[in-house]
Amino acid sequence: FFFHAHDGIRDPLWSRGLGDVYKRQILILIFLPSICYAESPEYPLFRDYVQYSSSVDAYSKMCVKNFQPASAETELFELINLLSNNTQLTSEDIERLKEKYSRINTSTLTQLRRLGLDTEKRLCKNYLKVFERFDEKRNEKLNEITELIKE
Repeated sequence: FFFHAHDGIRDPLWSRGLGDVYKRQILILIFLPSICYAESPEYPLFRDYVQYSSSVDAYSKMCVKNFQPASAETELFELINLLSNNTQLTSEDIERLKEKYSRINTSTLTQLRRLGLDTEKRLCKNYLKVFERFDEKRNEKLNEITELIKE
């Protein structure tokens, strides 16, 4: 036999204790950002562009002599800010893109370290074709973005 506290927080029909209240709150917190946030229609193109750019920049940081990763990131987001003037991309979208860039860059660098590229630079050539394809995809996405802006 269980007693339920009727404190106005829990629905007595659904609740089997305070744990249910916390579970529902957690579910709300998990799904609320995706429910409340509506991305601009151009966001997926910019997201893909940032994803490819971030991976290429991580490879370049690891394998290209004198590569300036901070400059590359700054230039990327200056371009995105410039392009966003002609789209519905919001400042929230741009912040999400920056977070995505950072996450992918960190993840790619971690993977490249696990492959030993940080200590054996001669291994870089083994992965060059992969990152050349990423660079091609990045350029394709940039072309799609510029075509979209021209319309």
